[in-house]
Amino acid sequence: MSQPQIKFNTEISKTILMIAWPAMLEQFLACMASLVDTAMVGSLGAVATASVAVNISLVWVTNGLMGALSIGFSYMIARSVGEKNPEKTRNLGLQSITCAICTGLFLFVLIFCLHQWLPVWMGAKEDVIPYAREYLRIIGYGMVPQTLAVVLSSNYRSTGNTRLPLILGIISNIANIIGNFFLIYPERMIFLGGRNIHMWGAGMGIKGAALATSASQVFLTVMLLLTMCRQGSPFRLTLSKREYAVSKNVLLTLKKISIPVLFERWTLNFGQVFITSILSALGTVSLSAHYLTAQIEGILYMPAFGVSYTATALIGQALGAGRKDLAKQYMKYICFWSVVLIELLCIPVACGSHYIMQLFSSDPDVVVIGTKTLLIAALTEIFYSFFLVSSGIFRGAGDVRFSFLVSLIGMWGLRVGMIWMAVRVFDVGIVGVWIIIGIDCMVRMILCIVRLRSGKWLKIGINF
Repeated sequence: MSQPQIKFNTEISKTILMIAWPAMLEQFLACMASLVDTAMVGSLGAVATASVAVNISLVWVTNGLMGALSIGFSYMIARSVGEKNPEKTRNLGLQSITCAICTGLFLFVLIFCLHQWLPVWMGAKEDVIPYAREYLRIIGYGMVPQTLAVVLSSNYRSTGNTRLPLILGIISNIANIIGNFFLIYPERMIFLGGRNIHMWGAGMGIKGAALATSASQVFLTVMLLLTMCRQGSPFRLTLSKREYAVSKNVLLTLKKISIPVLFERWTLNFGQVFITSILSALGTVSLSAHYLTAQIEGILYMPAFGVSYTATALIGQALGAGRKDLAKQYMKYICFWSVVLIELLCIPVACGSHYIMQLFSSDPDVVVIGTKTLLIAALTEIFYSFFLVSSGIFRGAGDVRFSFLVSLIGMWGLRVGMIWMAVRVFDVGIVGVWIIIGIDCMVRMILCIVRLRSGKWLKIGINF
């Protein structure tokens, strides 16, 4: 009697890993492409880098809104797939296009209205302001296709198809880098294959970087829409306007799912902005060590985002099929494999923290401090990654308010308050700050474990 159970468990593990690895790889490659993009802009000088960095708060706001919308439809589509209702799945996919276009237009208007003033409000220097304005204006033109790309990619992941977003994401990122190569730099001679070759370039600088980013989003959206024209697509497009009309039930579900997710994302984003302002008092060396540690840590939790997407799809499909028993098993194996995969990545980073930090900085003081902060980040990364994966499980079950409350408690109840006390009152250095960050993440993980073990997340389901 035990053999079938072992086989069933093996099948669950295979299902999780087969769906998770493309999503994990997609997140990792997107992070690498972002680093390359940053490096290419950085080659233009400090003014170009500052022109992008000064707009980061608004970028977080727009990304938070796109992500919240995509998660709302991800929940509904995963449920409909579990219900084995392809017509409902298709209708949701078509309605998501309407919502994405409306959201993208709202973000375009928001950026158009704010692009002249935001760099000034953020304290940009006089030589940075014109470039920051131009960069933000051009990025604004890509809000509609970018929102569509985010939502449509998420739709496919919710059906269990994580390979298509991976493949199209790779093509789009390559297109962005190629666009940067030709649009940012002027005509020049490059040494290739043992000889100098004349290379054309538009020489548009920061404008070229923004244009390449927006164009790559248009390219990605067109590819996604073309896949929806294929016969076998679960979201096959139609010419009937009626099918794109958003129903009242869908809007109510988005209100219940997307708004808590949006508040959760903004809670984290604005908390990070506030913390950065606190840490500025620690000096250039400590701030540099913190920034580099945060950048490297961003790579460490990329697998957690991939597993989180997988969790939302599988839990949603299981509950949509009325299989709470299967959802529980998915939960257990998702948590197990997330711990294994993340530890496989974090242990080498912890052991080689000194050498890794040397790759990112030539300043010996930054390397010394950064080695300690990176070691702490690697040792405690499992806490935050477990929270991310648990959030994916909760989203699949519709239990999004709990994730928001945990984020609110962690970021503003623990992290911001403790860091402010540590830096401004007790004069604790950046190493102590990263210990506090680890404590915050550990508390979040414990709260998630308690919630998962209680089974209450299985009872939240939102009907639509």
